[in-house]
Amino acid sequence: MSLSAEVGRYIRGLVIAQGRYAGQPFRLLGWQKRFLSGAFRQPDDAAISMGRGGGKSTFCAAVAAAAVDVDGPLVEPMAETVIVASSFDQGTIIFRHIMRFLAPSFTRYGKNRGGRFRVMDSQNKAVIVDRETGAMVKVHGSDPRRLHGLAPKLLILDEVSQWEESKRDRALAALKTSRGKIPDSKALWIGTRPASPDHPFQRALDGAGVGFALSYAAGADDPPFWRQTWVKANPSLRHGFPDLEKVIRSEAEDARRDPDALASFRALRLNQGVSDIRRSVLVDLETWKRAAALGESGARSPSYCLGVDLGQNQSMSAGAGYWRSGELESVAVFPEIPDLRARGLADGVGRTYVRMAERGELLVSGRRVSDVRALLIECLERWGRPQAIICDRWREAELRGHLEAIRFPTAALVVRGQGYKDGGQDVRDFRSAILGDLVRPERSLLMTAAMAEARTVTDPAGNSKLAKSSQGGRRQRAKDDAAAAAILAVSAGYRRWHAVPETGRRRGAYLGAV
Repeated sequence: MSLSAEVGRYIRGLVIAQGRYAGQPFRLLGWQKRFLSGAFRQPDDAAISMGRGGGKSTFCAAVAAAAVDVDGPLVEPMAETVIVASSFDQGTIIFRHIMRFLAPSFTRYGKNRGGRFRVMDSQNKAVIVDRETGAMVKVHGSDPRRLHGLAPKLLILDEVSQWEESKRDRALAALKTSRGKIPDSKALWIGTRPASPDHPFQRALDGAGVGFALSYAAGADDPPFWRQTWVKANPSLRHGFPDLEKVIRSEAEDARRDPDALASFRALRLNQGVSDIRRSVLVDLETWKRAAALGESGARSPSYCLGVDLGQNQSMSAGAGYWRSGELESVAVFPEIPDLRARGLADGVGRTYVRMAERGELLVSGRRVSDVRALLIECLERWGRPQAIICDRWREAELRGHLEAIRFPTAALVVRGQGYKDGGQDVRDFRSAILGDLVRPERSLLMTAAMAEARTVTDPAGNSKLAKSSQGGRRQRAKDDAAAAAILAVSAGYRRWHAVPETGRRRGAYLGAV
């Protein structure tokens, strides 16, 4: 019988000690059988990655028990099995499972004084030793200062993605050195995928230095809230696990409303190899692509909100229309000087502005200052009279002047501050609308480029507003005006049609021509 088969047979003889399946024999799932077969049928290291909560810790504990139990197929005289986690406390989660699996052997052979097994379980030490064979299992955090002097036969590297970056490489170097003391030592890398392709765990999953690698993850374009997507990253769901599915479903509902929760959901539940902390982007690429893929509603409602972002001097000005049925469209204007080709080179975007103009998304009007009146006339001709116009409070008087000059039809004028109070609510409502599938953006180079440039900054209370200048890592010459206009339009429409009544300070109707 092969070693992998022996380990599998041993694990099936264990008894689950907690949770829904307590008291039942350990049932090896498909992914566990596959990993055992690949990990122990070849002499090199092995790596596996999947979503959080799928049974990795319990499975690791079962493998570790096989290296210290009396009849364990991985037991070798004086061999150390070392579990290394991001912290000692994290590692003790696996240790508690091992203790429960070994409870029958502890009862039969005794532990501590007068017993065959010696167990040390304290705030800074977790060790199990078989006095007869000298085989042991011990737990360490990823502190490199405490990893010297080991001589492991088997290493279980738990959630390497969560190891402290400043210590991670030194910790792995110390473990690599320690493995040189024992011939044919093996490491099992287990956890969720890291955000960086250069991370040591990701390199292991890609096959660097390992003989077998297995990764379960949702694709970047997979809808994050579909059960089929969850199963891709959580193969245990194919075998039941109703408690896990209940937790994932609950977290998915949170992720629909909260971009921070969505970042964590993608990283830990969908195992997509992204950061579990949302960066300062307005909307991440995957979320925007999913919204764009929704397409048109098929029956555009007549009501829409017009968001207007007025540029200063030679800057871009932009307008965005958001309809109750979800459509989002945009248009912008640049002055004639400098021309679009020269401006694109100066802003570091090449021919992008020229392409926007060729697509009819970008106007050129005004000599050295963008022609706001031309922009407003274009919005009116394309989309008709809006239900409301939303603008920055500081540019209200200027916008009123332009509206009156072109006799723009009457519409409610809503002004919003750009600080954390109004701006924070606008960003929050914009994201809620996107995550709630309430926005169907047109396939627009203008809007896509603006969303790629848009960044947010966050105050200590967790409120995020659109960044200006170089805040939040924003490029100094970034043109995110269409995104700013979209935030105003979508957030106002969201509050008006889909959430609580809108809280913007309304100055009354604009008294233009009907």
